This record gives sequence, C-alpha cells and structure tokens, in this order.
Amino acid sequence: MRIFLTIFLLVASLGLSAQPVVLLQKDVSKELAQKLNREYQNNEGPVNQTPHSVRTVFDNIYRQILQTDKFKEYMAWNKLYLNAEGKIDYLVVSVTKSFQLADGKKKEDTSVADSLAAAVSAQLTPYLSDFVSRRTIGTKTAITVFVSFYNRPLTEPQARKDSVVNGLAEAMATKDTLKVKTLALGQNLLTSIPEVIYRFPNLEELFLGDNDLETVNIDMARLPKLRQLDLSRNILRDNSIAISKNKSLELLNLQMNLITDVPRAARNCKKLETLWLGNNRLSGLTNASFRKLRQVKDLNFYKAELAVLPKGIRKMRGLEVLDLYYNKLETLPKSITRLKRLTHFAVSYNQLTALPKRMDKLKSVHTIYAHHNHLSKLPERITRMKKLRIVDLGYNWLTTFPAELASFTNLEELDLSANNFPEFPMQLLQIRKLDKLHLRGNPFLGQDAERKYSDQLSQLKSKNIEVFY
Repeated sequence: MRIFLTIFLLVASLGLSAQPVVLLQKDVSKELAQKLNREYQNNEGPVNQTPHSVRTVFDNIYRQILQTDKFKEYMAWNKLYLNAEGKIDYLVVSVTKSFQLADGKKKEDTSVADSLAAAVSAQLTPYLSDFVSRRTIGTKTAITVFVSFYNRPLTEPQARKDSVVNGLAEAMATKDTLKVKTLALGQNLLTSIPEVIYRFPNLEELFLGDNDLETVNIDMARLPKLRQLDLSRNILRDNSIAISKNKSLELLNLQMNLITDVPRAARNCKKLETLWLGNNRLSGLTNASFRKLRQVKDLNFYKAELAVLPKGIRKMRGLEVLDLYYNKLETLPKSITRLKRLTHFAVSYNQLTALPKRMDKLKSVHTIYAHHNHLSKLPERITRMKKLRIVDLGYNWLTTFPAELASFTNLEELDLSANNFPEFPMQLLQIRKLDKLHLRGNPFLGQDAERKYSDQLSQLKSKNIEVFY
C-alpha cells in the first residue's frame, strides 16, 4: 500500500510540475511535427486574430528577455500547442526578418535570427508556467503568436472629436459626457464590463471587441440610445450574455466567441436588424433558435461549422442578407425559400450539390454567391428570378453550361471560373445583357484559347462585356 501511494504521489507531482517543452523550429523532427499536427487542432487564421491579451503577454515576455529595440528588423513566431486545460505543452520558436525588410531576391544571412531564436528559447520556459488560454479550454489546439521587435514611432495626435472616446483612461477623464456618441474600448484587456460605460447616456456605439470578457450584463435602460454593440473576439458563451429589453439596439456583433446557439439576449432587442454570429461553433442551433427574430435583416453565420441549417430559419421573415460562407452544408432546407425579402444569398465554400428547387420563390434576390461548392446543375425555375444581377458559380462541378443562365436579361456579372467546361459554352453568346464574365480556370482555356475562340470572344466583347479568361 505504501509503495502504491508513493508511486501515485510521484506521478501526481510530475504532472503538476510538467513544464512546457520549448523547441527551435529547425529542431522539430518530422515525427514530432506529424504528432503535433495529428493531436492538436489547428486553429489558424489571420495572425491579427490572435487575442490581444495573448499577444500582449508575449510582447512583455520578449521585452524582458531581449532588448528588442536593438533588433527592430526581426520578428518572432511562436507556435503554441495547447492542452485541454489551455496550458502550453509545446512551444516552437522561429525568428525571421520582418516582412518589410526581408529581401526575397537574396539569400538572407540567418545567423542573427538563429542566435536570437536560441537565446529566446533558452529563457522562455519560466515565463510560461502561468499562461492559460481560456478560449481553447476543452480542446487540444495550436495557435500562432508573432512578436514584432519593431516599435512604431509615436504619431502626431489627431484632432479629437468630442463625440468619440478611445480607451478607459479617456473615458474616465471625459467631462462633457453628454456629447459622447462612440466609446471604443476594444483591446483594453477587460475581463468585465466597466461601469464607466454608463457615464455616457447618449452613447450610440459601444466597441468592446478583442478583450477577455466571459460574462456581459448590460443595462440598456442606462444606455437608451445605444444602436451598435460590438462584443466580438471575447470568451462569451450562450448563457453568459445578458442585455436588458430595449428598442434601440440595431446591430449586435458576437463573432469569434464560444457561442453555440443564438443567445437569448438577442431576442430582448426588439429593433435588432443585424446579428453577426460568425466564427462561433454553432452546434446548438435548432428550429427554436430563430424565434422572435423576425425583424433581423442581416444574419451572419460565417465559418460557424454548420453541417445542417435548421428549417426554422423560415421564421426570420424580414431577412435580407444571409451569410453562410465557409460551413459544411451539403443541403439547404426547403424552408429557406420562405425568406421572401432576401436580397443576398451567400452560400459559398460549402459542399452543396444542389440549390433549392424552388429558388424562384426568392423573388427579391439579386445577388447569389455559390462559388466553391459541388454544383453540377441549376434548378430549372431559377429563370424566374428576374432581379438577379450577380451570380457567382465559380469553382463548382459544372461540365455543361446551365441553359437557365441565358434567359436572364438584367444580369450584370457572371462568374463561371474553374468549372469543367471542355469547350467554349456557346450558350454564352445568347446572353443579352452582361457587364462582366469570368471564365478563368476552365479546361477549354488552353494556351491557344484566344486564337481558337477568337470569334466567340470577339462577339462577347462587341456587346461591351468585359471577359476575364
């Protein structure tokens, strides 16, 4: 029993004292790279999507380790492999010359960069023990944090508008609070909503993006004129958002949080017109998610990992813009054709094999973005959509020209790029009105395409159609 207890305590102590493994990029073996790619979900996006608080932590670490002002032409790339507790398992470091100063024509001398990387990697570990990524808790994730050693020179202060306040310090110091219409508190390392927001009773725009807010409770009675609220890039979950009932809020931005369903708070905003929920994992959507949102005109589900769009979407009768870019949709619900006021239909970067058969019911739609799908044909009744102006069907599986497209008389732009047309689609010559036509990336456009199809291209150009091929 004593031996068992000793072993247990030893294992426990080892777990508690586990330190992040810091490696230089050049020292990462092929086997380890494969292991890391396999075990850690790659959460990469644009570098500027790395949370401000995380970038700040690493900026401060590097300032303590190096005199970064002496190496202002360099930048460090830190690839963090985070465990399910949000702690760092591995950190892979590389140092390069910054984008502006690196000369791509010459073979750069990497000795300074390599020396900097070695110096940093040797000293990083003690600074990492308290680091926790609260946004990624629950999954093993990989993110990249870059640190620029270049400090931009201070710019001349711009003329300050009485109606705009930037930052907490300015918000607390402002005397004439009645004139303030816009309060910008983004990237202020906030972990809670500051009471100072209520100093401005005439506030119309409140920006709280890219902080570390985990709960939000906003009393709209104290902000009776607030029209726009930006809570994007925080750590908010479904039940951590409270917004009191109001008739003023028109735009609610909740992108890049940890939300799985349309939050109840949105239904308290009786005049809400724009609801952005993109870059959340909306795995909890149901038919009930869309109730009491009839007044919303612009709905953003961009990159929300949707495999199914509930048929309850039909309840959003006032919807004009629907953004479903970058999801995993293979089909769309028939009920989507009940959105009579829809003008923009954006379903690009999905896995759709067909558009709804009764697309023609969407009589107000003038713009269709359906590129990067698996479409091989169009619904026959699409010809009844007389208001269509822009149709983007690029990067699909079309092998024959959809005859339906030739019937449109008000079309301004048609994109058929990167489909599988083996020959020039002669039906294109039947289109009566068109401003721009995109054909790049189709098989028929070989090296001699301009000579082979000169007559057809000339006919199109004679109609003042700008052709991209």
